[in-house]
Amino acid sequence: MRDAAYGGPGAMAPPEGLLASAKFSEVFVWVKNLRKMRAFYHETLGLPIAYENERFVELRTGGVPIALHSGRKAVGRSKPHWFLEFVVRDLDATIRMLRARGVTCERVREEPFGRISSFVDPEGNVIGLEESSR
Repeated sequence: MRDAAYGGPGAMAPPEGLLASAKFSEVFVWVKNLRKMRAFYHETLGLPIAYENERFVELRTGGVPIALHSGRKAVGRSKPHWFLEFVVRDLDATIRMLRARGVTCERVREEPFGRISSFVDPEGNVIGLEESSR
């Protein structure tokens, strides 16, 4: 059943920009093997740890933090269904550093907005890299 405030006949429309002023706080990634994923994101990718406990690791980025959580299963899908993307200044240098740490990156593609590549974490989640042309 749809929310009566925004759903049925004669219902009011959602306010414009309903969440536009809300702070996007972090991205949760539900993981099977926290130790392995912590090592990949912290040691391989170099993301600093802001906080951790036995079921949770919060990693700092240049923007929204990434929270690795092993306390419950991902809801609704068996395959990864999200995409993280990091904007980098030098895509080629970033790829060289990742490859030196054993990460396999996809070939670089030219797009109207810049150059992109991607790689996967140990549990198959896709992580994108973008060097913006803007």
